[in-house]
Formats: sequence, C-alpha cells, structure tokens
Amino acid sequence: MDVVWASLAWPGTEHLVLTVDSGGIRADSLAVHALPDGPPVRVGYTLTTDDAARTRNVSIEVTASARTERLTLRADGAGAWTDGDGRPIADLDGCLDVDISCTPLTNTFPIRRLGLAVGDSADLEMAYVTLPPLRVRKAGQRYTRLPDGPDGPVYRYESGTFRADLAVDADGLVVRYPELWRRTSDRASAA
Repeated sequence: MDVVWASLAWPGTEHLVLTVDSGGIRADSLAVHALPDGPPVRVGYTLTTDDAARTRNVSIEVTASARTERLTLRADGAGAWTDGDGRPIADLDGCLDVDISCTPLTNTFPIRRLGLAVGDSADLEMAYVTLPPLRVRKAGQRYTRLPDGPDGPVYRYESGTFRADLAVDADGLVVRYPELWRRTSDRASAA
C-alpha cells in the first residue's frame, strides 16, 4: 500500500510504501520537511515489525544542509535494543516500539497491537527518535481508545504535556493528526 501524508505544521510531505503479511510489517518511506527553525530536511527510513507489530529493525537517514546522519536500531521484540553494530542500548530497555518524531506511521504499531476497547488506556515506553540532530531516548506515552469519530476510530495519544486525538482507519493508520498531519492519499501498490 502507498500512503501519502501532508504536514499541517510546516511545508512537508511523506510517501510511505507499506507491506503487511503474516510475518509482520515493512515500511519504506521518504519525507521532506521545511522545518520553521532550520534548513529543509530529507528523512528516509525503513522499519520492520514482527507479527505482533513490535519493532524489530529501524534504519533512518537524515540529510540537512548537505550533512547526513544515520541511525540503525534493532530490537528483540521483548524490550532489548542494540545499535547497528550490535552494541546494547540499555537506556531503551523495556521499549517495544519506536516512535520517529517526523512521521505519524509509528503511532500505528501500538494501536494495532494493543487492540484497546473504547475507554481503555495503555501506558508504554517508546524508543523516541528526534531529528535533526538524530537522537534516540526512552519516552513514556499513553494511548486511550475514544469513541469513533467521523473519520473512524479515534485514539488519544499523550506524551508529557502533549496530547492529540488521532483519527485512524481500520488498520490503525493515521488519517488525521490534528495540527500535524493529514493523510492525502492511499492506494494498493501494484505488485
């Protein structure tokens, strides 16, 4: 499936190619953003999950002002993480998911896995990736299932003082992320 999101907070767009099969999810994406407080940024990432939508591999490349940074993370699906060279990252212990700050895609994985009923909440520890510069840290997040809205299922996402009500489709992909993202296109890939 091809998905396109438009940024509502700054000029930018993301094109995602998403493949879902019995083994998990594979995402391959390219995003371009003109952030308000820096140079334009190009972000390419690939991400895979296991069949329970737990992050297993993430590779991110960020280019801004002719400078490129790369980050590779691997997870065992039980909360242990390593870098691209296999060195443990103890600061991320307990995280099952990655949350990449420049994309609404990574909200999908906990939404799919948790299967919350209306009114239910879950607290999670996430491997939160910010950019630029490219950094990763543990961040607490909460997802709460709200009643359906006009666009479909709605989940309240909270992290620190930030809160947003995300409208998603039946697969947990973000349709509307207030003040940040709006899905503009999706269609099955020709394959």
